[in-house]
Amino acid sequence: MRSIFVLEEQTIGKIAAGEVVDRPASVVKEMIENSIDAGSRRMVVEVGNGGRDYIRITDDGCGICEGDVEVAFEKHATSKITRIEDLASLQTLGFRGEALPSIAAVSRIEMSTRHRSEDFGTHLKVEGGVIKERRRITRGVGTTIEVKSLFYNLPARIGTIKSKSTELRHIVDVCINYAVIHPEIKFELFHDEKPIISTSGNEKMLDAIVNTYGSSVAKELIELKEPDSPASSPLIDFNINVSGYISKPSASYGTKKHLFTYVNRRFVRSELMDKAIKRGYMSLLPKHAYPFAVISLSIDPNEINVNIHPKKYEISFYHTDDVFHFIANSVSTTLRHADLIPEVVQREKSVEAGAEAVDLFGLQREKKAHVNVQTSFHADVAETGEKEEGGCLDIRSTPLYQVLDSYIIAQSEEDDVIMIDQHAAAERINFERLIKNHGGRIDKQALLRPYVPELGPHQLYLIRENEEALRDMGFDIERFGEDGYIIRAIPVVFHGMIGEEEITEVIERLVEESGKNEERITVLFSTAACKASIKAGEKLSYEGMREIVEGLRNAKIPYTCPHGRPTMIRLSQKEIEKRFKRR
Repeated sequence: MRSIFVLEEQTIGKIAAGEVVDRPASVVKEMIENSIDAGSRRMVVEVGNGGRDYIRITDDGCGICEGDVEVAFEKHATSKITRIEDLASLQTLGFRGEALPSIAAVSRIEMSTRHRSEDFGTHLKVEGGVIKERRRITRGVGTTIEVKSLFYNLPARIGTIKSKSTELRHIVDVCINYAVIHPEIKFELFHDEKPIISTSGNEKMLDAIVNTYGSSVAKELIELKEPDSPASSPLIDFNINVSGYISKPSASYGTKKHLFTYVNRRFVRSELMDKAIKRGYMSLLPKHAYPFAVISLSIDPNEINVNIHPKKYEISFYHTDDVFHFIANSVSTTLRHADLIPEVVQREKSVEAGAEAVDLFGLQREKKAHVNVQTSFHADVAETGEKEEGGCLDIRSTPLYQVLDSYIIAQSEEDDVIMIDQHAAAERINFERLIKNHGGRIDKQALLRPYVPELGPHQLYLIRENEEALRDMGFDIERFGEDGYIIRAIPVVFHGMIGEEEITEVIERLVEESGKNEERITVLFSTAACKASIKAGEKLSYEGMREIVEGLRNAKIPYTCPHGRPTMIRLSQKEIEKRFKRR
C-alpha cells in the first residue's frame, strides 16, 4: 500500500507560511519591507490588541497596477528579481515572493491600492489564500493592507501568540529597526489608536534615533568614522563603506540587545558584525558588556548571500576577515578621536521614546543591565606606534592631591576636576610600556628551579587542551607523569613579579581566554601590568603622583586600564558650580 502522498496545495501553503509568519510582528516586518521597496516616504502602522485584532499599514509608495493585484498573492510572484543571477545585484529588501501569499494563507486580508500610472485603484479581499472580492475604487496613490484574524484557520498557532504587551513589544522593535535605517521615511506607529512612535522623516539618522530611543541615549552617541587606514587591507577589491553611531563606553549594557546591524540597509543579525564591534572597543568595555550601536554597512551585493532563510534576517559574507577588520577598525578609529573621559553628573531618569508610550498601555519596561564604566580602547596590541599629536587628554601636572590613599585629584586645562584611580592608571601605563618593549614577541625566562604545580582535574584538562597555546605565550611546559606538568620557564614579562603559587593562576586566566592568539597576548600583558602596578591603598609621594599623571598624558589610550576599568572620571566646572548654586 502507498504511504507517500503529495500534500494538497492549501496544506502546503499553511506549512510554508510558518517559515515567514510566526507572530504579528512578522506580518508587520514583511509589509514594511514591501512599502520601503515601493519607494514610500510616509508609512503608518496601526495595530489593535497587540496585532491580534488587526494590523493595518498605509504607505504612499508607487502602488500596485490593476493587472498585478491578484498575481501579487500567488506564490513566488515578485517584481524584485526575474532570475537567480539577479541576487548578485539585489538592491531591494524583498525578493522571494513569499510574504503576501504566506500572510494570506493564514489570515483575512483586505488590500486597496492605486499605481501612480493609473486613474483608479483596486480593492481586493482575500481569505485563507482565496480571493473573495475584487472591485475598482477611488483613492490616492499608494497601498493600504489590513490583516485580520491572524491564524484563524490554524487554531494551534493562535495559542502560540503571547500577551498583548509581548506582541506589541516585538512590533515596536520591528518598526524601530526600519525607522532608524530609513530616516528619510516618516514612520508612525499606533496601538489601539494611540501613538507609540513618530519619526520626522528628515533624512537624519540621529534624529530618527532620538525619535525612537530618546535624547538620553543620543547624548552618548558618537558618529561612526571610516577607518583611519583603509589601505591597511590592500587585498579588499570590492566596495565597502560603513556609517552609523556608537555609544561612548560609559553607556554600555549587559546584553547584545542594543546592537543594531544593517547590511545594504537590511536589518540583519550577524555574529560576525557583533564580534567586530566588540573587537573595536577592545579594553574600552569589560568582557561581558556591550555598547549601543547602529552600524550600517554598504557592500557590493555580490559579496553577500541573503538567500539563507525566508525571514531574511541571516546573511553570510564571502570575505569574512576583510569585513570583520573593516568594521573593527572603523569602531576603533571613531573611539580614538573621541573624548571618552566620563563626566560625573546627575543623569535624569532615562526615558526611551516608544518605551514610555508602551508603558502607558501597561507594558513592563525591560530593565537595562547598565554597566557604568568608561574604558580605553583597541590599540592595545595592534597599535605600537607613537602617540598621535593633539590628544584629548588635558590634565595639568600641578597641583595634585591624593585622597583615600587610592585616588589622585588633578585639574584639566579647562578647569575641570579629574579624579584618577592610581592602580588603574598605573596598569595602563605599564601595559603600554610592555607593548612598546615586547610588541607581539613573547620571550621566555628560565626558572631557577622547575615548578611542578598541583593541578585539579579541571585545571589538568584545560592545560592539556591548550599546551601549544601556552608554549606560544612563553611557557616552557611539558607533561610530567600521567596527571601532572612541569614548568621550566615563564614569559619574561613576569620575571620577578610572580611566585610559584601565582603561575597556575596566570595559566588558568590565559587558557580561559578562547580568542585568537593576539587576544591571549593582551591578557598576558594586562596580567603582567597588574602585577607590576602600585595598588589601591598605597600612599604616594608628590613625585609618584606626578609620574602617574605624566604617564597617562603620554599614553596612547589613557582612558581605561587594560581590563576595561576607567582610569579617571571628570567633574566639570559647570557641574560643580551648579551643585553649589552658583548657576
